[in-house]
Parts: sequence; C-alpha cells; structure tokens
Amino acid sequence: MISTLGRFRAAARELAERGRDLPAARRLRFALTVEALERFGGGRALEVLDAGCGEGLLAESIARRHPEWSVVAADVNDDQLERGRRRAEQARLSNLRFVHRDLTGDLGDQAYDAVLAIECLVEIPDDDAALVSMARALSPGGLFLAHVPESDWRPLLPGSEPTWRFEVRHGYRPAEFAAKLERAGLTPNTMRPTTRAGVRLAQEIRDRNKNRSLKLQVLAYPPSVAAVRLERCGLGWGDARALFVEARRS
Repeated sequence: MISTLGRFRAAARELAERGRDLPAARRLRFALTVEALERFGGGRALEVLDAGCGEGLLAESIARRHPEWSVVAADVNDDQLERGRRRAEQARLSNLRFVHRDLTGDLGDQAYDAVLAIECLVEIPDDDAALVSMARALSPGGLFLAHVPESDWRPLLPGSEPTWRFEVRHGYRPAEFAAKLERAGLTPNTMRPTTRAGVRLAQEIRDRNKNRSLKLQVLAYPPSVAAVRLERCGLGWGDARALFVEARRS
C-alpha cells in the first residue's frame, strides 16, 4: 500500500515534471496555438505540421487532445525526434508521426490544413526559405501560426540568459516579420504581442531553479500557471517580448 507521504512525493514529482516540460513561456505558446487551431478547425479534423518541433511536446499535446487529427512533427535533430517517438509510442498516439526534415527544403505541396512554426524561426539561418517551404506545404486558405521573439526583448532579472538558446537572430520587428510572411505567400491576419513581464518573470525563476530541489520546483509551479492565466485574460503587465502570429496561405 502506498503511504500518504509516498503519494505526496509522487504528486510533487508530477508537478515538478510539468514545470520542467511546460514552463510559463512555453505553456503560453502552447495555449495560444491550440486555441487558434481549434478556432480554425471549427470541429473538423485537421492535418497539422509542427515544423521545428524539437522533441514534439506541442505535437504530442495536440495529438492527445484531438485523436481524430493527424499530426506530423518535423525537425532536423534526430536525438529530439527519437525522444518524441518514444513518448508517442508509450502514450499510444497513433495519430502522431515524427519525421526528419530540413525546414528550408521540401515539406510537401498543399499537404496540411495548418502549419506551426512555434519558436523555431530564430534558429534557422535562411528563415525566408523556411517560410516559403511552410507556405507551400499549406492547402489554399490554410492556417499558419508562428510565435517569435521581439527583436529588442531583454530578460527581467540580472544574470538571466540574454539570448534564446540556439538563436541566429535575436528576434523580429512586427513590420519586418509581416513583410517576410507576405514575400512567402502568406497573408498576416493578426500579430498579437505576448510574453509580458509576469510570464517572463515566472520563466526566469523556473530556469534558475530547474536543477535545484524538488521543493523549490513545486513552489514555482503555481505562480507559473497563474502568470499565464493572467496574461491570457488581458491582465499581463510590462512590455511584450514576443509575437503570436496568425496568417493564411494567399
């Protein structure tokens, strides 16, 4: 029989794992993406490409939530793809497939209802070529979603990382990114400023504590969730540090 203390520790570990997999900034990106996809789908099944998926946490979340959808997760990092495959197999997600793809190459022609580029474009040297490939992969009128850092974003706390992990550029100005989309054959519909100070602060606190004690990680989890909820309710504060973009194939 599992003791009360054992159940408490198991629950604490689960919270810590959620905080690891879904820190505040990622949690916000995922929520915005799923909301936009479901609004676009309107109850019909979608073919979705998660471009630059990493280990596929977003793709996995979508596949779990919508087993009737078909989700393809694409990246060039084979180690991350393999981790994603193992997780999908363990969860028996038959509607999720992981593929090795160079995002500047062939991603298909009119193969998807929606293409996602969530926090990957700043890591791609030829982002214009990647956007052209993503646009080509969309069906006419298909939905393109992107989340990108603002070009002038800065951390809140002294000593926090001042750059994105694998960035080749620091971010984009809204007008600059809109022009890139249009050149690729995508029509921007909305460009929503996101990741205000509350979410950024929760993210930086989590980053500092992610390798520390289980207790500290558990304590950081509720403020992280609250920061995301507040921003989604329009109660965020401070300057935005990113853009959430919705566009359609022209």
